[in-house]
Amino acid sequence: MIAYRFALSLTALTIVLPVGSARAGDYPTPVIVDYVIGCMASNGETQDMLRRCSCSIDAIASIIPYETYEQAETIMRMQQTMGAQATLFRNTKALKVKVDELRLAQVEADFRCF
Repeated sequence: MIAYRFALSLTALTIVLPVGSARAGDYPTPVIVDYVIGCMASNGETQDMLRRCSCSIDAIASIIPYETYEQAETIMRMQQTMGAQATLFRNTKALKVKVDELRLAQVEADFRCF
């Protein structure tokens, strides 16, 4: 009976949440912490920046799912490497679209939090 109620609750959740919607809880804690630390290093290590940087990653998480964030971050890291293999990551249209999704989410997060 409990398993049935759980399955029913889970089904209700999937109906309420749109497919592909992002939630802050979907991002692993180390990723959130890494983002906030990097943001604070770039913008100042104050209590106010802690709040704003935390807001920023939460805003990004509300816009794009973690999988998209992870893919875009990987692509951007690969674009920074040297050599012929990195050219693939710089010149492929589909990969550019992934990075653009993250950048647009970051712009929206800036408007919301900074």
